Amino acid sequence: MSSVSIKKEFHDFGKHIEKVAFLTVISLAIGITGFIAMIFLFIAFGCLKRINSTLNDLRLQGFRSSYIRSIISKIGGVIVLIVGGINLALFFINPTPLPMYVSLSIPIILLLSGIVLIYLGIAAEMKAWKNLRIFFENNFKMFPTAISNKAIKGCDKLRTGSLLISFWFLVIPAIIGFIYQIQGYFMLAKFENLPIIDTVETTELAEDSYKTQEILISQENVNYCPNCGAKLSELGRYCALCGSEIR
Repeated sequence: MSSVSIKKEFHDFGKHIEKVAFLTVISLAIGITGFIAMIFLFIAFGCLKRINSTLNDLRLQGFRSSYIRSIISKIGGVIVLIVGGINLALFFINPTPLPMYVSLSIPIILLLSGIVLIYLGIAAEMKAWKNLRIFFENNFKMFPTAISNKAIKGCDKLRTGSLLISFWFLVIPAIIGFIYQIQGYFMLAKFENLPIIDTVETTELAEDSYKTQEILISQENVNYCPNCGAKLSELGRYCALCGSEIR
């Protein structure tokens, strides 16, 4: 994959992340858009996967693996929480002949396990954004300064947002965390402004075009001797082959 192809993948990454940002905002009113945002997020991760097939960067790989582990852990945690909640409800609705401490311990263990899985997922997500931040720091000169700065700040926003959302029971930190996440997504979306054509390659093409034009012009300026037809240089007044005077 050439440098131009890598920049195109980052450009596409920015486009998909921008959709994630807008869909996350809309999810406040229409909850289902949050799931659609997740789809575009994984499409954006596909761009990073193709990029890393060339770069083989440990931080970029660490970002993807940590984030995927985060999603799996959080989804698993939610499922376990739901099962635990159902078991707790059944305990009060339909008591079993088993001892109370046995019947009650099962839903409590499930609920605690679900919470632990969710917070392990949050920790993995924070680690993922940290890895991506380090990748952008290590490859700062790969992109224009403005885009690199936005990418680093965006990763910080998303990492902090994940932490604050974990305190959802306090409401206000969760709201601030949600705002941070939206800001972080929009900052990463700045990759959409990344020029796809490599400046160096463009310059080389321009130089080649200029040289071609020079050759064509020089060919047009070639004169011929009216007496013998030999090619003449623009220096001197006489033909080097037959000695005829050139007017």
